[in-house]
Amino acid sequence: MARLILSITVLVLALTSCSRAPEATSRVLPNPVLPAASPGQSEITADKIMRDVVGRKVQISEVTGKGPDTEWTFDADEFKQVEILERHVVETGLTIVIFMTTRDNPKSDEDSFEVSGKLQLYYERRGNKWILREIENLTFRYAVGVST
Repeated sequence: MARLILSITVLVLALTSCSRAPEATSRVLPNPVLPAASPGQSEITADKIMRDVVGRKVQISEVTGKGPDTEWTFDADEFKQVEILERHVVETGLTIVIFMTTRDNPKSDEDSFEVSGKLQLYYERRGNKWILREIENLTFRYAVGVST
């Protein structure tokens, strides 16, 4: 009788250890650094940032440090490329650190300028929209005579 119980126990343990593992369920977790968006609110994307900076100004210096400091105004028709590096929730909204490259549209007798580096953007929520409040220059620098 003891042999029968031992055999049944071994058989039950063998069968349960060989059964399929429960299937993993997948679920989407909210991004912990972004507040949940209500219906109709758009996420801040690279495209949105490129539109939001148009008309804004930022103080820049020359990449080697030899040229004069100047003010850069973002134009709608200039080349822009944005990579979002960081997003942080702050009490009043979001701060976003980006790496941006942009170029001017020089006339044939003018030198071309390319500006690139990190910028920190401060966004505030107004109703259902994110509004760009401020741009801080972290490492955004210009170079003269860069070919496009």
